[in-house]
Amino acid sequence: MPRRLRILLLCATTLTFINIPVVAYAQYYPPPSSRPSCQAVTPGPFQGAARGAAGGALIGAISGNAGRGAAIGAGFGAARSAVRRGSARSAGACY
Repeated sequence: MPRRLRILLLCATTLTFINIPVVAYAQYYPPPSSRPSCQAVTPGPFQGAARGAAGGALIGAISGNAGRGAAIGAGFGAARSAVRRGSARSAGACY
């Protein structure tokens, strides 16, 4: 086999094997410009309310009134997670 043909064949196979991972990466990962939904980035108000109620009940049980602590914690948790989601949306972290 002539030397030029051998070099050309070697270059072609090398370029073929170099391009395979680039194509595989493009198939499995979205482009970096696409933003995730806000549900994937931040918890919703109901999750925040549940989390706040649990923490408020714990603190309320220590202080003597678990129901009142759960109610205050639920309201605070819902407001906090709603503000967090709104901030993430306005900052462009999600759509």
